Amino acid sequence: MRAGVILVLLLTVGPLFDCGPAKAGHYTLLAAPQQHNYTPGDIEEGGRLYRINCIGCHGPEGNLVTGIDLGRNRFRRVSSDEEIVDAIMNGVPGTGMPPNAIVRLRAFNVVAYLRNMNATSGVRSVAAASGDATRGKALFEGKGACNTCHRVRGEGSRSGPDLSEAGLMLRAIEIETSILDPDAATSTTSPPFRAVKKDGTVISGLLLNQDMFTVQMLDANGALASILRSDLRESGVLKNSPMPSYRGKFTPQELADVIAYVGSLRGIEGQ
Repeated sequence: MRAGVILVLLLTVGPLFDCGPAKAGHYTLLAAPQQHNYTPGDIEEGGRLYRINCIGCHGPEGNLVTGIDLGRNRFRRVSSDEEIVDAIMNGVPGTGMPPNAIVRLRAFNVVAYLRNMNATSGVRSVAAASGDATRGKALFEGKGACNTCHRVRGEGSRSGPDLSEAGLMLRAIEIETSILDPDAATSTTSPPFRAVKKDGTVISGLLLNQDMFTVQMLDANGALASILRSDLRESGVLKNSPMPSYRGKFTPQELADVIAYVGSLRGIEGQ
């Protein structure tokens, strides 16, 4: 799915819990779940669903609705995993939280992701709060040379994922992981992909879309390639990211600045 389509989806969904007026102290702080053992697969699927259905109102950090901080498990009107699932599926009457057309199992996946957000929420406050986006932009384009692969608001290379809307999609800790440990990061837009045609031609780039008959990619030069599956000998998402690790290249302050800059990218300039 292209980034523009994802953005439309994000901006047309309602908040996960409650957009009504907040009252000081009216939230519930929950510890890690006692009754559910979530798997890494549950958490990964929950993150995908959260980005599609929830980020538009709650934000990548889960703290855009006043009085609610999903990343730290601070909610209003709910106190258990089952109640959170019911709020996701049925909405909250009298608030901005609408019902969602999602099966119960998938709603529990979202809860699994929220619990995992809580496990890493302590990292985000350091990386996001101490960084300066203006300095980060200079580092992104200068010392890091990130625009030789990534495109931002129409400028830069197309060989890596377009980061123009990264701040709408990724939490600070996820941006940090993608910079320091790219192989562990999961692309939310276009994963690296390799296709080998029957004549031996190898095409590497970013996967845009695939169906039963074709594969659409951006090759290493940024050109669109549409390949018939009948012409392919093999194809698949690359396990190792072509992006190098920047561990040790940036000082801690510089890293925080770059994270702040990437996190500030929300599509339109100034927003």
